[in-house]
Amino acid sequence: MKYGLVISLILILSACQPLRVTSTSTFTEVRSVNTRTQTLYPPSRDITTTPKTATPTTQPTATRNLIEISSPLEGETIETLPKILVNPLDIPGFGQDTGHHGVDFAYFKRGERESIQGIEIYSILSGKIVTTLTDRIPYGYAIIVETPLKDLPSELADKLFNGYLPVPDDPYYRLYCPPVDPPSVTGEYSLYHLYAHMEAPSSYQSGEEISAGNKLGTVGNSGYSSNPHLHLETRLGPSGANLPSMAHYENSCTDEEMGNYCLWRMSGYYQLVDPFLIFGFQP
Repeated sequence: MKYGLVISLILILSACQPLRVTSTSTFTEVRSVNTRTQTLYPPSRDITTTPKTATPTTQPTATRNLIEISSPLEGETIETLPKILVNPLDIPGFGQDTGHHGVDFAYFKRGERESIQGIEIYSILSGKIVTTLTDRIPYGYAIIVETPLKDLPSELADKLFNGYLPVPDDPYYRLYCPPVDPPSVTGEYSLYHLYAHMEAPSSYQSGEEISAGNKLGTVGNSGYSSNPHLHLETRLGPSGANLPSMAHYENSCTDEEMGNYCLWRMSGYYQLVDPFLIFGFQP
C-alpha cells in the first residue's frame, strides 16, 4: 500500500516536465477565509511604466481601482491551495526550458472527491483573453488571460515589477527557436496567467473580457501530462501580447508555434512570477 502511494506521488511530480497550482477567496477590509473571491481596495494610484532598455521604472498616475483575487479551483480557498501544491515554481535562466515554469495543483482523493479531474478552473484575476490553445504540446488545452499591471494595487504592482530583470539582447536559446517578432515595449506591462492541461477547449475567444472567478474550463490531463492537474503559469511582460498559438517538441509544430513558445518561455520578455505572491497579498 505504501509503495503504491509513493509511485502515485512520483507520477504527479513528473506530470508536467518540462513544464513545471489554486482555490477561491476574496480580500475585503475584513478578511474571509471561507469565500472564493477576495476584494482589494488599493490606494489611489495605479502603475504605468516607462520603457527602459536596461532597468525598468514605474510612474504613478491618479486613479482608484477595485480588484478581486480568486482561487483557481472549485472547492478550494486561497488558504487551502498550499495543501494541494505538488510541483512548485522553479525558475530557469534565460534561454533555458528546464526547471518548472509555474505551479501544479493535484490530488487523488480529497474529502468526497475521488479525483481532481473535472474540477472547475476559475480566473484568478479579471482581464482579457489573449490566447486559447487546442491540445498543443506541451500545454494541451490551455488559455492565457492578461491583467494590466496598472489595474493592480500599487503595492502589489511595485513588488512584482521590481523583480523584472533586463531583457537580454541574446538569450542564447538551448532549444530550436525559429525567429519571431518580439513584443512591442511601449512602457506598459501586464500579468499573464496561463491555465494548462484542461479537460476540453475553452469556450472563450481571444479579446473577450472576463472577471475574477469566472469559469475557464475544467481540470484535465491534456498535453504533456501524465496525471490530471492544473498547471498555473504567471508571467510579467509587455502589454498586448500576440501569441495566437505556441507549441514545441512535436514534428507537427509550425515554425511560428515554436518561435512563440521560445518567446513566451525563454526570451526574457515574459518573466515568471510566483502566483502565491498574488494570493498572499494583503492591503
